[in-house]
Amino acid sequence: MTTKPAGSWGVKPSSTPSPSLLGRWWQRSIWKSTKTPAPRPDLRGYHLDRAALEEGAKKILLTNLRQGVADWNGQVYSFVCPSLTGYPFQWFWDSCFHAIALLHLDPNQAKAELRTLMSGALSNGFMPHIIFWEMEKQPDFLSRNIVGQAGDPHYSSTMQPPIIAYAVERVYRATGDEEFRKAALPVLVNFYRWLRNTRDPDDDGLIAVIQPEEAGTDCSPKYDEALGLTELSNQGFIAALREIYKAYEALRGDDRKILAADLFHFEDVLVNSIYALGMRSLARLLGDSPEGDEFNREADRTRDALLEKCWDEEAGVFFDLSGVAEKPVRVVTISSLMPLILDDLPRPIVERLVNDWVSSPDHFWTPYPLPSVPVSDPKFMPGNPRGFIWRGPSWINTNWFLSHALRGHGYGELADIIVAKSHECIEKSGFREYYNPFTAEGLGARDFGWSTLILDM
Repeated sequence: MTTKPAGSWGVKPSSTPSPSLLGRWWQRSIWKSTKTPAPRPDLRGYHLDRAALEEGAKKILLTNLRQGVADWNGQVYSFVCPSLTGYPFQWFWDSCFHAIALLHLDPNQAKAELRTLMSGALSNGFMPHIIFWEMEKQPDFLSRNIVGQAGDPHYSSTMQPPIIAYAVERVYRATGDEEFRKAALPVLVNFYRWLRNTRDPDDDGLIAVIQPEEAGTDCSPKYDEALGLTELSNQGFIAALREIYKAYEALRGDDRKILAADLFHFEDVLVNSIYALGMRSLARLLGDSPEGDEFNREADRTRDALLEKCWDEEAGVFFDLSGVAEKPVRVVTISSLMPLILDDLPRPIVERLVNDWVSSPDHFWTPYPLPSVPVSDPKFMPGNPRGFIWRGPSWINTNWFLSHALRGHGYGELADIIVAKSHECIEKSGFREYYNPFTAEGLGARDFGWSTLILDM
């Protein structure tokens, strides 16, 4: 039996927003929902077959398990790839999700997953979003995909949402392995300091991504303007991305210069919510120490910056910031809800996000919630137009984040429905990459690793 941290996320609020900042919110806001909550479907008679679910997840994780010794550095590796067909390498946040799912089946493999991931950390603290352990597969992959690289062909030169400290904390809490915790700490401390020192050039507590894939929400409509996207298709997205890559060629490996060039400089709400969550976990892993205090303070700064810079009072939602000038991107996506994963988010903001957006059938409350873009957005696409992803379908990983978040904020019934509907997606269509939010049709890659997060919901 796997032990979960206390509370939904294992995060007990260690601090509240600064009084002066909180005072400004209260003075200028009327915290009143104007929307009618979603009708609650009758779930009586709907039973989750846990044994069948675990068997299906185990089959996926074992099938996608890659083990061996890398011939380029002699490193032993043991990790679950997202999908054998489309994603045969180790992806950063996928690997963290796999480790959490594995806690319910094989805690030792969960540790091996994260040890393998952390073994790819570079000396400056950076952790790449892809590690190409099996280099013989790379030529075929690169013939179909573009990846930012800076000299070393074995890694990408880009990051992904920094959830690793939370994943390490979950594994440590479940196993009690002190050796695992102690070995992880230097890697984690160096990585989160690298993020702060390299990806936050204006020192406001918000880190920036330099291309859409770093946020994990590749083709989201919130990036259309920043990319100059005119053709709304995956082909158009790839063409726009190639222009960014071409401009970065001479700068790869120097992220500060890339950010200063201001070609794609995005303070992403999803990324920063996960950044704050991760730093809270790291602070707890460090315990009562100066470094623990350091990361609690940094988590406070990121939370406060999200509230001060990204919260939009009129819309009642969070918006990303684009460019050095931090222009609010007034496009609502699943990212706009992600600060809910912070246990110390002010209650009035929680209520407004839940009542006006999460539970509204006009926006995110579809038959199979939660879509990656609200149905009210004219660019909403519920299906899969040739891989043009994150523009409508529902994903298990964001449902995992937000079901835990909702439960932690006291919305257990909504969380239960999201979990039940996520299970129904898998029951109808298998462990797919994402799902049509109206029909539960499975889309994208088959036998997709992070959809096994259903075990942790």
